[in-house]
Amino acid sequence: MLIPNEPTGYKLFELSGWSGKCFFVPRTELKKLESRAEAVQPGVYFLFGDSDPSTGQKLYIGESERFYDRLRNHDARKDFWSTAVIFTGGLDKAKVKYLEHLATTQANIAKRYVIENNISPKENTLSEFDLAVVKEYFSRIDYILKVLGYPVFQGIAQIRANSTLYYLRSDEYDATAELLEDGSINILKGTRARMRETDSFGGWSLAARKQFLEEGTMVLEGDTYIFTQDVLFKSPSAAAATVAGRSINGWTAWKDSEGRTLDENLRA
Repeated sequence: MLIPNEPTGYKLFELSGWSGKCFFVPRTELKKLESRAEAVQPGVYFLFGDSDPSTGQKLYIGESERFYDRLRNHDARKDFWSTAVIFTGGLDKAKVKYLEHLATTQANIAKRYVIENNISPKENTLSEFDLAVVKEYFSRIDYILKVLGYPVFQGIAQIRANSTLYYLRSDEYDATAELLEDGSINILKGTRARMRETDSFGGWSLAARKQFLEEGTMVLEGDTYIFTQDVLFKSPSAAAATVAGRSINGWTAWKDSEGRTLDENLRA
């Protein structure tokens, strides 16, 4: 894999024996693609928003026969994204359409990101040979995205092995969560969250609570909120605050079955 010397900014990745190329492009450097011969080729792309430890990182998946033109359009019309990851080379119109469908489907199954696509792309028909080619190409996409720190298609079940349970309890809330192998914390379905919020409560966790109530991820039962599904957080403090309805240090608030905190288990 080719990785330029710059630790941040525009990058080009290639794998030995693979016809594809991957461009990692911060939005502010999008114009660097304009002069590339690949800019007018078919490609499938991933637009990532800034990471939010409460509500999840936003992601839009798309395809185009001339991917640079489409990205310029998104630059003018979509506000949320800050980074584009584009895959091109060895693709045609039918293949990029199938890759868009496959990537969107798998990302929705994994539920690691908030998918911004309003419409799920339909599956198009490929020959048996082309289908095999596309699935191999998709495996390279999956690998490179994980190397870049974007586990788009890696579901919670895949990182659940040997996960440790942690608890956050008081008279007003009772939460159980898993600490996963990648360091994220997964609040489990059935967790009881406090309805009352302190006057100083705000930021990511307040926005998350509002979003969860709108989506039905949390529902009101009596004088408390109940999580109707598992919810993944990158930050233990954001997870704890969402449950408690107040600012709280998740590193010391979450405790395992023996009463040891996250801080004691991971930072000691």
